[in-house]
Amino acid sequence: MNEERDRFLTEAMGMCWHDFDPDDHINTYSLEAYICKKCKGFILGNNDFSVEEDFSRLLDWVKGQKRFQKLLARFSEPDFKDAGKGQSARDKFADELYLFLKQ
Repeated sequence: MNEERDRFLTEAMGMCWHDFDPDDHINTYSLEAYICKKCKGFILGNNDFSVEEDFSRLLDWVKGQKRFQKLLARFSEPDFKDAGKGQSARDKFADELYLFLKQ
């Protein structure tokens, strides 16, 4: 469910779910990058809300909207960055947000 969830949440945030050819990459110093066919942006890939960096954008978006405050209150924000349970906490939050928005 993660890719479907991450795509839905990315688009709900008003961001582009990038369309790119993974075999047509641009080599940078240490990374492979791509050009999105839709937004023409220079990208590293799509959002993965299990990852702290991408999740932080989702969390900032959620914090800016009153309709999500009850959902957010059920979670402990330090858990999202915790080395042991961070990924599962981020996944659980993103899953619940996805289900909330799909209603």
